[in-house]
Amino acid sequence: MQLLLPIVLAANACSFAQAFTPPILTSTVHSSSGSSLVAPLHSSVKSDAERLLAKARALRESVKESEDELHSTLINKKATKDAATDKIISCLFPTAEDDGICALCDRLRKKRLASDTLVQVVERLHEREVAAKGLEHVESSVHHNEVTFNVVAEPNEAEMEKIQGLVNRLIEAAEVLDKEFIEKKSECGETITHADMMHWGGGDIAGIIKDKANELGREHDEQFQKRLESFYDAAKRKHSREEVPDRDSWRDGDTW
Repeated sequence: MQLLLPIVLAANACSFAQAFTPPILTSTVHSSSGSSLVAPLHSSVKSDAERLLAKARALRESVKESEDELHSTLINKKATKDAATDKIISCLFPTAEDDGICALCDRLRKKRLASDTLVQVVERLHEREVAAKGLEHVESSVHHNEVTFNVVAEPNEAEMEKIQGLVNRLIEAAEVLDKEFIEKKSECGETITHADMMHWGGGDIAGIIKDKANELGREHDEQFQKRLESFYDAAKRKHSREEVPDRDSWRDGDTW
């Protein structure tokens, strides 16, 4: 028993000493273990973010390419349609000189153009007239599959002389053909069919294209008036602010 007592006391003293020893080794082990876990996690998050950014860039480029392709297709279709309409205009008005309503009526009878086609002719003549007058309008172009839109305002006197008054001549000729159409139907005792309405405008082609010409004129006048009002409003705001002597005073007032 006396032999075991020193051993027990030594063991207790050792345990007591370990209880007050700083855990340097333990913290070092935990620190190194945490660093080894955080580094791969940070690298993984960074790589995920880079992949998402790359996907976003690719998506933006794809969307832009799709938009350019769509615009390019629409522009090419418009150009093809305009070329076909210009060809019809050249056939109806082969010379710059006015050769009379009778000659124009003969060409219209020969071409047998539907009312929709004549409306397209009026629309195209309006576009060309706006451009020839030098009024502001937007023109599109395609270069290397990239679409650009530019505001153009350059007068063209030669073009203006060529197309000025063509819409009125077309309306006058259409009035003659409408009268012939109605008289023929009346003489034969025939009624106006759905096909007559769709193709010949039911004997009112002149009214149809006249309404279209007036509509295009109103639209252009309204756009011009809006731009003019916008200019006047901007000028008024600039003038009013220049008359205010103290910049801070008008900021604090109810008017502004």
